[in-house]
Amino acid sequence: MIGIILIAHAGIASETKAAVEYILQQQSDFAAVDIVNSDDAIAQTQLFKDHLQSMSQHCDGVLVMADIFGATPCNIAMNAIAGGHYACTIELMAGFNLPTLIKTMLEREHHDVQTLARLSLDAGQKYMRLGSQEYAMQAALDTSKAA
Repeated sequence: MIGIILIAHAGIASETKAAVEYILQQQSDFAAVDIVNSDDAIAQTQLFKDHLQSMSQHCDGVLVMADIFGATPCNIAMNAIAGGHYACTIELMAGFNLPTLIKTMLEREHHDVQTLARLSLDAGQKYMRLGSQEYAMQAALDTSKAA
């Protein structure tokens, strides 16, 4: 199974984890690290490294999901990944949403970490929609059916 670590600003990681587990029940090898205060980056970085080290020992891979590429949480993750020696493949993905995480959790037992990352990215993009376009499309379909 692929382990999943969320790392994000404020409470985004832990709240997203809570939402995923509300929908799919509690998940093993699933951790959240909130970067809430840049003055405490050393402790937050250590917490992230501890999760990464632990999961790398017993998971087939670890997918780290950061909220924004190039921001502090992502940089903490990139530096920890680059500076460590881990027993499995680690992949970093920047940008996540609830559809991304649900797809990730449902597929993580069936794929390697690189394939899982690609499926997760595709799911996140696929389920982002503009309501006005969806409504216009549905109205056009309804009109063509009535004709």
